[in-house]
Amino acid sequence: MAVPLPAFVGQRRPDWEALQGLLGRQRAGTLRLEELRTLDTLYRRAAADLAHAQTFYPGTDAHRFLNQLCGQAYAAIYQPPRERWLAVRDFFRREFPATLRAEGRFVAVSAAFFILGLLLGALVVLLEPRGAELLVPEGVRAYVAQGRMWTDDILSVAPPNAVSSGIATNNLTVIIFTFASGILFGLGTVFTLLNNGVQIGAIAALCTREGLGLPLLDFISAHGPVELSIITIAGGAGLMIGQALIDPGDLPRGQALTLRGKAAVKLVLGCAPFLAAIAVVEGFISPGSLFPTALKAVLGLALGGLFWGYLLRAGKGSALSSTSLR
Repeated sequence: MAVPLPAFVGQRRPDWEALQGLLGRQRAGTLRLEELRTLDTLYRRAAADLAHAQTFYPGTDAHRFLNQLCGQAYAAIYQPPRERWLAVRDFFRREFPATLRAEGRFVAVSAAFFILGLLLGALVVLLEPRGAELLVPEGVRAYVAQGRMWTDDILSVAPPNAVSSGIATNNLTVIIFTFASGILFGLGTVFTLLNNGVQIGAIAALCTREGLGLPLLDFISAHGPVELSIITIAGGAGLMIGQALIDPGDLPRGQALTLRGKAAVKLVLGCAPFLAAIAVVEGFISPGSLFPTALKAVLGLALGGLFWGYLLRAGKGSALSSTSLR
């Protein structure tokens, strides 16, 4: 025999309110992994309560409330699968560029650290010639001492496709490390950006001082603008991780890291195909003298302009979706 409706509601209300709370957190993206089992359990209890209400309390507010609550829970738990290619298309059409624009301040700070490293490395070598012994790899210094570019022998060692593959692997390693080292409260990312900037600036200064500035420009002009842009974007993602650890705001540090980490990972994932594409340019076009320097420079500027044009304009006017690549 059914208990009176007020008694039924009073007895079961705590579970319903707990389920409502978990659904709210699921929509906000703050639901923890260990809470999924609780969500499923509470949904099953609410479904049983709905069946009970349909039998003994049809048409009541409790019946209508449970019907709505179970519908929301079912939609949250049993989401229809999205076609993967549509998700990927939506990610690159809208989510990746929109995320970068929303987090642009971190990318700007990352670029500032990288440029600071470039200036420091260049100044050290220009003001103190022996600084090159500390900042420039020995192999590079040996080539420069002979008046040659170390890039001259790239295609004689391996074919362009192998060079591109090796470059892509190396660049991806740098990007992942730049991003992942943000877990050290951002200090790892800052060090990586400064270190890469210092080394590149020192090499550029050494080549310029030894009369190899134009050959260096010939090599880096085609791929440099996009490749260096991707490094600063990865640095911005790492700084986002560091900021979440240092200043989580009103959220627990773990929750803040989860939320900011999702946006940071979007930046790194979004850069991956562009990194692979620019490795092809670096392997096939940048080395050697098949293409003139002017053409390489025009190509590099065009690719850089297209890349940033896409990032700054694609998906404008569309809100960021909570459903993304996962």
